[in-house]
Amino acid sequence: MTFKVSKSKVARFLVASVAVSAVGLSSANVASAAKLGDKCKLKDAYKIQKVGTKYIRCQIVPGTSLHSKDKKKAAKFAWRATTARQYVLANANNETIRIDGSSTVYPMSAVAAKYFETASKSVKKSKGAKVTVGFSGTGGGFEKFCRGETDISNASKAISSSQKAACEKAGIAYTEILIANDGLAVVTNPSNDWATCLTMAELKKIWNLGSTVKKWSDVRAGFPDTPIKLFGAGTDSGTFESFTELVNGKGKVVRKDGVQTSEDDNVTVAGVNGDKGAMGYFGLSYAVENSKKVKLVQIDKGAGCVTPSNATVQGGTYPLSRPLFTYVKNASLSTKPAVGAYISFWVDNLKQISADAIFVPLTNAQQKILAKNVASLAKVPRVKGIKK
Repeated sequence: MTFKVSKSKVARFLVASVAVSAVGLSSANVASAAKLGDKCKLKDAYKIQKVGTKYIRCQIVPGTSLHSKDKKKAAKFAWRATTARQYVLANANNETIRIDGSSTVYPMSAVAAKYFETASKSVKKSKGAKVTVGFSGTGGGFEKFCRGETDISNASKAISSSQKAACEKAGIAYTEILIANDGLAVVTNPSNDWATCLTMAELKKIWNLGSTVKKWSDVRAGFPDTPIKLFGAGTDSGTFESFTELVNGKGKVVRKDGVQTSEDDNVTVAGVNGDKGAMGYFGLSYAVENSKKVKLVQIDKGAGCVTPSNATVQGGTYPLSRPLFTYVKNASLSTKPAVGAYISFWVDNLKQISADAIFVPLTNAQQKILAKNVASLAKVPRVKGIKK
């Protein structure tokens, strides 16, 4: 599997700590003589085997988390009962699945790919499926997808009319899959007791290209003359593109001066925590995890101040939120069984994958949309004996 962890700010804990060793993990031998309830390790997550007429899989123990700072709730893994369906999905052909697109969706896609590869290789050994995951951006991903270079394209927004036209011209038919929600948090220093809620217009005033804001008093009358110090995501990241597009109306259009950028969220946390006038942004879950070091800012888009949370992101009331998608080429579904197996695996295990990659899960209503998307996949005719 190909992982480009170093370039993606949103390649969070799991991808950073596990996926970088994916080569060794993927080629690991099937666990021998495992029994239901036996302990296993993170490196074995999603290995699967048949025991008699039953199936077991190395899974995270409910109530524990990869991201918990409470030692009592730290991730634990055990062999738990799973289904014949998961074993069948893991029995995917020795094929390479090519994925590219949104760097925002990348971490989740990479986690799904890693787990799928591990499951496949635990059943098929060296003949398991291979997955390459790139992140050339939503637009760049669609360009490759509509040229027929990839099987799956991740997108941080729905395909545009021009992108649809490009795919149609090239004869590329596809199926859209709603996969998760994205929420970006704006944070300030914990001692900042004035900017508890900012309007979208004020955010744009601070972050837009050519901004002359130097002090908090430049943002709003009544704010102190405290100098404002900005920390942002690295310019190669999907978080950077998402934030600038949502705030300024166009991706990557942002002020150049007075902003310290980094691919590492910890740099932003340290910077904001270390300066009274500082402001930054990153994924909501990371902000919650560092709630003692940074302070969440409410955002007002005209309907009042909204606190970022899973609920407000899922409900779409938080202004810096949006749904995320992945697009599957129908020809790949028809000719490469592993592609359908990978998508089915991702959807079947979506709740755990979302949690491990720190994404806001789908709502019940969105789950119904996902079910319709998946039903569309099943209608794509399969062609045996052809690889494309």
